[in-house]
Amino acid sequence: MVLPVVKRYTLAAPAALNTFAALTSDEEPTESSFVLFNDNAINDMVNDPDPAAGLRYEFVVHKNGESTPLRAYSNAISPSTQGRVKVVGNLSKGKYAFKGAQRAGALTATSILVQFVQPLV
Repeated sequence: MVLPVVKRYTLAAPAALNTFAALTSDEEPTESSFVLFNDNAINDMVNDPDPAAGLRYEFVVHKNGESTPLRAYSNAISPSTQGRVKVVGNLSKGKYAFKGAQRAGALTATSILVQFVQPLV
């Protein structure tokens, strides 16, 4: 049996729009990256809470310092939207970080919940 692990990540209020910065884990706020020694997967990603009206964010998963195609947009990962886009992605062994940028609105911090699962072999 595989139990999912849910972690909350926060993007601090940015200094400017469209500038990517590392998200930090609420469990370890001084850490902006994490290392996987086994294959894992992101099962879902959701705003926590939803940003206020007019605020838009983009989140990108980085592996070993490089951007990956795994992206999420705050307007598509709302917990209140029926049929919202579910972010899913496989993560092989390596060093990962979530980076985010605020794309619109007054400069404000935001948080997301990420559900990880270790696939059965």
